[in-house]
Amino acid sequence: MGVTAQILEIVQGTIAPSDETLAAARQRRDEVLAVASRYPGALRTYAAGSIGHGTANDDTDADCGVVLDRRSYPELGPDGNGVGPPSAVEEMRTFIRTSLTGMHANVAFRLTKRAIKVSFHEPLSDGTNPNVDLIVALTRAARGLWIPNLERDRWDASNPEYHTVLLTAEPANLRRTRAKVIRLAKAWNKQYSKPGLSSFNIEALALEAVTEGAGVPDGLAAFFAYAASDLTKRLTPDPAGVSDPIKVLVDRDIIVSRLRHAADLIRVALEHDDDELKAGEALAELYWIHVKPPPGSTSKAAFAAALRQGNAEVSVASGLILGAGKGAPIKTTRSYGGHQR
Repeated sequence: MGVTAQILEIVQGTIAPSDETLAAARQRRDEVLAVASRYPGALRTYAAGSIGHGTANDDTDADCGVVLDRRSYPELGPDGNGVGPPSAVEEMRTFIRTSLTGMHANVAFRLTKRAIKVSFHEPLSDGTNPNVDLIVALTRAARGLWIPNLERDRWDASNPEYHTVLLTAEPANLRRTRAKVIRLAKAWNKQYSKPGLSSFNIEALALEAVTEGAGVPDGLAAFFAYAASDLTKRLTPDPAGVSDPIKVLVDRDIIVSRLRHAADLIRVALEHDDDELKAGEALAELYWIHVKPPPGSTSKAAFAAALRQGNAEVSVASGLILGAGKGAPIKTTRSYGGHQR
């Protein structure tokens, strides 16, 4: 195993949620779906998002949905009489509240733009506390589903069920490698105080960039190169071909510049894969929150690391010192500002 693969493997370990967290997220999601499936007119339920796709880092709130049959609710949606989602979503919230309150004493419910957020207020031993986001969707005459946009009182076209199919499909080796690349790309993206890509955008780009037979280092290199090239030309299309192209979270020229720089760094690391100093320096600049420059480095990343405070927890591998990820928590995509260097 080359230096690049070794370092990326350790980064994967530092960003991975615990087994306890993942188990709790899935259990809580399944409890919500079991209740929602008993709602009158419910046709089916589905899992979605990072937990459903196997691509979670710190984004462990479990996304899921319940699909209502339009034949039971002919007034709802563009294929019906045009009635918007607020009343249907509120009735579902009332329905699941009745059952879940008896199962979880501190459970709370609130509406977001698209979902019912179910907050359990039951922290786990590792301090995490996964919640569940339930979308009340409608069957659609065309492909996909209608999902709520509560801010605009309308239903939007999407196909979250097919997204999950794409990201969990065989062959298993490709699925596992792509999931690791997605998790590494998400960790890179969230190092910025204002990340440029949503998790879904990263997943959609990885579906095109990562091919069967590639290892994680080459897959990550392919991701950065493809994403920079494709976003130069267009916004990322919906992989299901149903919803609008995926919006970026910063100006497109900014995220393209970031991606090009990331592509250059991973290329340098791979070109010097047997050189702990050169590969380590490149990866320390790529993952400045997670990877400390190797001893003796005089790179910009080493200088920046010397200026930072608070990264007390480290681990050592192959002569390289790597941050354990706990001393510098990653911001969420809702934070704003500049570069976290």
